[in-house]
Amino acid sequence: MRHDSFRDPAFIALLRRHGIALVCADTVEWPLLMDVTADFVYCRLHGSKELYRSGYGRREIARWADRVRAWRDGRAMRDGSFVGAPAPARPRDVYVYFDNTDKLMAPRDARALMRLLGDG
Repeated sequence: MRHDSFRDPAFIALLRRHGIALVCADTVEWPLLMDVTADFVYCRLHGSKELYRSGYGRREIARWADRVRAWRDGRAMRDGSFVGAPAPARPRDVYVYFDNTDKLMAPRDARALMRLLGDG
């Protein structure tokens, strides 16, 4: 999803109706939508300042850790870009994939997120 035309409540409703997860893609160039549309959450973090080339700082990793905890624990999120109605509040599995800095910083960023979540 790389165009603002996907920022549409009908699109979110369609994904939910079929149980298809919206990919929450963090980039500087594409829309960041965080609606929960399936029984799990899938995030792709492509770089916070330059697509595929920038790493994530401590503050940014901490923000993503807060988001992951909210999704994982079934709590409402305090930040983010939502288009549709709120999803039912329930715990979900969360998958986060770092695809940033030509893959050079991705392992470091993943380890930092895992440490904050108590998984590493």
